[in-house]
Amino acid sequence: MKQTFQLFIGILIVMICWNVGLAADKQPDYWPTKGWRTASPESQGVDSTLLVDMLETIWEHDYDIDSVLVIRNGYIVLDAYGFPFKADDKRHIQSCSKSVISALVGIAIDQGYIQDVNQPVLHFFQKHVARNLDVNKQAMTLEHLLTMTHGWECNDLYTLSCLSDLSCGGGWVQLMLDLPMADVPGTHFNYCNGAAFLLSAILQEQTGMNAFSFAKKHLFTPLGISDVHWSSNPQYITAGYNGLHMQPQDVVKIGYLYLNNGVWDGKQIISSQWIKVSTQRHMTTNAGFCSGYGYQWWIVSPGIYTAIGAQGQYITVAPEKNMLTVFTGSLDRKDTSIPLGLLAAYLIPAVTSPTPLPENSDAARALTSVIARWQNTGPTGREKTQKISETSDQRGQRQEYVNIEYGFTVTYDAELLIKDINLESPVVFQRSGLRGLPVLIVLVDDIPKNMPLEYTADYMLDLSKRILPHNYHTAYNKIKKEELMTLSDGTDANYVEIIWSIPSREKLTTVGIFVYKNNKVVGVVAGSMEESSIEYLAEITKSLKFSK
Repeated sequence: MKQTFQLFIGILIVMICWNVGLAADKQPDYWPTKGWRTASPESQGVDSTLLVDMLETIWEHDYDIDSVLVIRNGYIVLDAYGFPFKADDKRHIQSCSKSVISALVGIAIDQGYIQDVNQPVLHFFQKHVARNLDVNKQAMTLEHLLTMTHGWECNDLYTLSCLSDLSCGGGWVQLMLDLPMADVPGTHFNYCNGAAFLLSAILQEQTGMNAFSFAKKHLFTPLGISDVHWSSNPQYITAGYNGLHMQPQDVVKIGYLYLNNGVWDGKQIISSQWIKVSTQRHMTTNAGFCSGYGYQWWIVSPGIYTAIGAQGQYITVAPEKNMLTVFTGSLDRKDTSIPLGLLAAYLIPAVTSPTPLPENSDAARALTSVIARWQNTGPTGREKTQKISETSDQRGQRQEYVNIEYGFTVTYDAELLIKDINLESPVVFQRSGLRGLPVLIVLVDDIPKNMPLEYTADYMLDLSKRILPHNYHTAYNKIKKEELMTLSDGTDANYVEIIWSIPSREKLTTVGIFVYKNNKVVGVVAGSMEESSIEYLAEITKSLKFSK
């Protein structure tokens, strides 16, 4: 997976709140081996107006998403393709391939080809002599590869150094085995494409088939997946870390297998125990866009897990919603997290009932119309209908947050679509954009002891370390500006600008306004990277206004 993810997407992930109790507690009434059945969104408890709004948002902003597929209760409720793509076109699912490799390792263990995840990696390659051999490399196990806690000096999340070496090198297995160790295995998350490749190589060593052949026999064929391709390296070892090309309606079958605990049409394809252990957090990541990592699956929260590939490929499984989503696209770096934002802003709220909703004929016609426009309109036609400004700071309509208890309002951009309803004190309101940024936070807290208003930059630093992704906790920060000012309503306030930076990453700017009122500190904090100017963030924070 390439460096295409928004580094502050962790805040967006916090906003993906999965309502308990909406899952349809029943077994599938059919299996989509020969194809998926379709149903109206409302018949599956999904509000189609939000699906229309999501597709219109993608269209208007010209996000390079070429397909969106949503399954609820085992039925397709949305299947949209952007011109010139069609349902039967295969897509390169990039690093989503890693999650499939994980499934194959589980199957190999179930069938006795591999003993368990505690076997040392070097055990599988006894014909090779590893350089830089030490006790750490000898201690590396299969589980360490699965969880990206191998300990190698390899980090592809942002630098792609190891992937470049693999692409250019000859003996990929030897290259990986020779890598020097940087950490004790199991202690640090370190995303490395070569780890997934080595899982593929282990499968080939143990089964006598490359991973693609093994998958066709034990995974793809049982699920009815036939139009599929998986590239190999010069030694005919399946790439593993990427290279898998599938149709979206086949891609989502992988998620459906996991949603049903490894069962497909009465047969246990993968053990339920493997599904459980694969999709739970084994290690906190340093990536920012997901809170944890399982066995080649990203853990968004206890109720959702996802496969993620470069340029916006996603296979997302939401058991509590009995829902699956697949996004494919060619998103550039700044937009790669957009599917997670769409999930939070539209798809999660769209699932409103465990039982059918009344049919909505107007929304059904609108949904059919926008899907047709997606499918039939080329780039020239799109330019004529898109009216969104290309500059990031020319925003849409404004909305207002009203706090009746403490008597104040805050005006914010309507483009901040994602609302967090799972707030923790002192935060009383939070919104973000589809990329996770910009983010707006409103808070009410006790006034810090012995802290004059003009020193509330220190309070903002402490607050930011509590709400920023953990990799910013030790980031270099600089108070760029701090000054007392008067709000438009005459209220005294302290204005603060703080710049956060981590080597090799974009700088994060946070802007805050703080007011002392009735023994409370009321604050408005806005943060962004390159999406928004300081002037835009300041405009939002300075909109704080108290009633007379």
